[in-house]
Amino acid sequence: MEIHPAPKGFRWVYCRYRRVRNSERVLDAHDYGYEAWRFLVRC
Repeated sequence: MEIHPAPKGFRWVYCRYRRVRNSERVLDAHDYGYEAWRFLVRC
């Protein structure tokens, strides 16, 4: 996964598991060949 700097006012957050929107399903990054999911969030 390429790492780009976060835009001003944002930061990258990494987590192994994430819940699917409008669902109870939880996705594990390892099942998809990733170490973690990456999200941009305001700081």
